[in-house]
Amino acid sequence: MAPYLSDWRGVARGSAQAVVRPRTTEDVARIMKWASRTRTPIVPQGGNTGLSGGATPDRTGNAVILSLERLNRILSVDPLGNTLVAQAGCVLANVQKAAADSGRLFPVSLGSEGTCQIGGVIATNAGGINVLRYGMTRDLVLGLEYVTAQGEIVRGPKKLRKNNAGYDLRHLLIGSEGTLAVITTAALRIVRPASTRLSSLAACETPEDALALLGILRAVAGEDIVAFEFMCGTEMNLVRSRFPNLRYPFAAEYPWFVFVELGSEHTEIADGRLEEALAQAMEKGIVTDAILSRSETQSKDIWHLRFAVSEANRLAGPTVSHDVSVATEDVAKLINDVSLHIKEKFPNAVPLFVGHLGDGNIHVNILFPPDVSLDMDAYRDTARRVSDDIYKFVSALHGSISAEHGIGRFKLAALERTADPVELGMMHLIKKAFDPEGILNPGAVLNSSFKASQPN
Repeated sequence: MAPYLSDWRGVARGSAQAVVRPRTTEDVARIMKWASRTRTPIVPQGGNTGLSGGATPDRTGNAVILSLERLNRILSVDPLGNTLVAQAGCVLANVQKAAADSGRLFPVSLGSEGTCQIGGVIATNAGGINVLRYGMTRDLVLGLEYVTAQGEIVRGPKKLRKNNAGYDLRHLLIGSEGTLAVITTAALRIVRPASTRLSSLAACETPEDALALLGILRAVAGEDIVAFEFMCGTEMNLVRSRFPNLRYPFAAEYPWFVFVELGSEHTEIADGRLEEALAQAMEKGIVTDAILSRSETQSKDIWHLRFAVSEANRLAGPTVSHDVSVATEDVAKLINDVSLHIKEKFPNAVPLFVGHLGDGNIHVNILFPPDVSLDMDAYRDTARRVSDDIYKFVSALHGSISAEHGIGRFKLAALERTADPVELGMMHLIKKAFDPEGILNPGAVLNSSFKASQPN
């Protein structure tokens, strides 16, 4: 059971009575009927790659983990209707391959795509590097089959682009982190891939320069922009030190980096647009140095540097991680405010910034030295104080404390502090309607002790 009782970083650890591994939706329904009758807590689990503790049981040992890993079949691929139907336990990379084998693309792309499962991707409304062009996971889910807390099966999934027959409950389940129902099958939207994809890695002096480059690219390349990622030089050096086999393409070190990918129907046009944008940026002093991929291998070399971040941070030492979003125009202010604050208040820590600059989602990771003399309780207290401060900066900019990783168990208190109280009250009403006994992933997303404020 050990691999199911801890998240992949080893940060969240819990206990459970058992792990159950159903093979069919009917198996899931039988499990949920038993759990409802006995009031047994159920923790749905996919690939267990989450970063917010939402797939890890608590330490009481009362819960049963429901692993979806055996529901792992691709049920259909329809290139005419651009749909793909997959069971929840399908690994994301296998979903991508099934789409590619039919000449299509499933555009959700994550660093964990070789391990994470599509059910978990949907349950957390995962983002990734292609959100700028294709949207979040929510934008790619056409329909769901799921099992309720009482063990009832809602059959499907419908493969419909248009369906206005009442409330669209699908969107309540997407991002609910297994607290409302157990997703068993999904109908997904797939797309025709661009004929050519070109990548570039550019070096900048400031976050403001990176935003200026985005502006130039939008003017020159428009909707051809697939990804626009961002990384500080300190994070790049950390990746390079942990993975010296990865190819770093520059002779010098730089304070900030931008990863760009364009997708187009014509190689010459895309290549010309990318070169034009970078030339303009270099003439204006916005970009210091840049390389363009001239082959698929070079493109993979560029993106390997970006995708190695999570593992590099895990290996580096105690890290307090934040997945936040603000309006794109406010990203530079957030980074500058956080950098100054950490330097003043936590001088032994190093702020690391990486993320999806094009959509305003920045991962703020505060790294403490590996030899930091903190026991676990002291570390948790420090982490709480760091997070409280960062969330204040985010809230002041009208941002979100969770852009794509979810609330899980780690951000319960932060959600209560930052959410609109009326919305939070409605969330609890929705939870009660779907799961009146509170057996589905208790302790994740919502605090069961929440009391709605009463009107005067």
